[in-house]
Amino acid sequence: MRGVWRFFKLAARAVVWRTTPDPPLVGLPFLLVASIVVLIARVALQLLEAGSWHAFNPYGLNALVAWLAIELAIAASFVRPAGRATALSAMFLLSTAAEIVAAAIKLGLVLLAPAAMQIPWWNSAAVGLGLFAVTVGWWIGAAGCVVQSLEAQSRLWGIGKVAALWLALFVANALVPQTPVFQPPDFDARNSNWWEALNAIRQEKNGGRAASADVARLDKAQPALLQAELARLAPQRKGVTDVYALGIAGWTEQDVFAKELDGALTALASVLPIKDRIVRLINNRETLDNIPLASLQNFTAAVRAIGDVMDKNEDVLVLVMTSHGEQTGFALQLPGGVNELTPDKVAATLDGEGIKNRVVIVSACFAGIFIPPLKNDNTIVMTAADAKSTSFGCAPERDWTYFGDALFRQSLRPGTDFASAFDHARVLIHGWELMDHVAPSNPQAQFGPALVGKLAPLFASARSAGQ
Repeated sequence: MRGVWRFFKLAARAVVWRTTPDPPLVGLPFLLVASIVVLIARVALQLLEAGSWHAFNPYGLNALVAWLAIELAIAASFVRPAGRATALSAMFLLSTAAEIVAAAIKLGLVLLAPAAMQIPWWNSAAVGLGLFAVTVGWWIGAAGCVVQSLEAQSRLWGIGKVAALWLALFVANALVPQTPVFQPPDFDARNSNWWEALNAIRQEKNGGRAASADVARLDKAQPALLQAELARLAPQRKGVTDVYALGIAGWTEQDVFAKELDGALTALASVLPIKDRIVRLINNRETLDNIPLASLQNFTAAVRAIGDVMDKNEDVLVLVMTSHGEQTGFALQLPGGVNELTPDKVAATLDGEGIKNRVVIVSACFAGIFIPPLKNDNTIVMTAADAKSTSFGCAPERDWTYFGDALFRQSLRPGTDFASAFDHARVLIHGWELMDHVAPSNPQAQFGPALVGKLAPLFASARSAGQ
């Protein structure tokens, strides 16, 4: 205990830029404890910034652990082996203290002086950079005192060594993604990497007019793109239950949603006769020139056009939606900004066009909000989560979200109907979430009995064809 107390005395003296004669040495177990404390503090600070634990992102935990390992590896190369565990533990303690103080000041201003937060100069980039510079300068001086105490070198030498260490950490931080554990509502994936964030700022500053021109060009192209997509629809057949599909991939910056939509439509085509009756609306850079965007206007126009082709009493519309979600709606990230497709908008559009038989599948966080306004005897709704929970698996390198993988890739096959596939998918998702130690997403479904009966012969036909 005496050694631990002396260590904290070393750190406390470093806070005020004072060295410690005959500093204590701690071992690897103490460094491990310090690393765990840092992780807990950073998770707590991210939760405070996000304002809600519902935005939990398990990939953020991976990013935190990876960044901590990188910090250890880089810092260890700047400190002599004899005092390495002590120096790294002290640096972690100083960094955590700085982060907590900065968060406390920010929160205190919001609570105690909200008017100050509205002053334009206070929110300027210059003030932010100034505060950042003060924090960095303090940390370099404090950590320099720790190194000087352990290595018995001059103050200038210790500060210079730590300044070089900070620069190395800064470069690593600029290159390594910093995905948060709890994503705030305004989180932009580009900001998870400093290099991408700076590049985005530069592009916005230098290419504002070009961006506006691109948005205008895309808007102008939408009617023709949508018409070309709709022109490929096969006509309705009298006396036959035709099934039309409208697929929406809503988020531009993560291609997992576009890939999931393609896989979902392929899986649906294996159990329902949707061939030549598919319309896609996709927000993805790779498809901007040949597939219409998933915008509110295109959604409304596509539903109207499909309604004009189908027999609204006899045929069925399957609506597949995959993107990020909020507790108020389904996100549509477009070149000009982010819009929201709300449950009431979906219900009003389908009802307004008189489309009676519909299957709505929503792969997004908080997707359970779509069930209340849509449920009736002629509607099937399946969602990746309930109205208060997040869903998982939307990392950029994936081909599926958890829900899309479980439902479309592993459960919806010839010989199964929607209810059976959904039940199987729920079991799979529950198992994956237990392994990941995340809060359950709790997928929801509502099966209108009239539509279940109407689709039964089609599923039976697919079963016979697959035998």
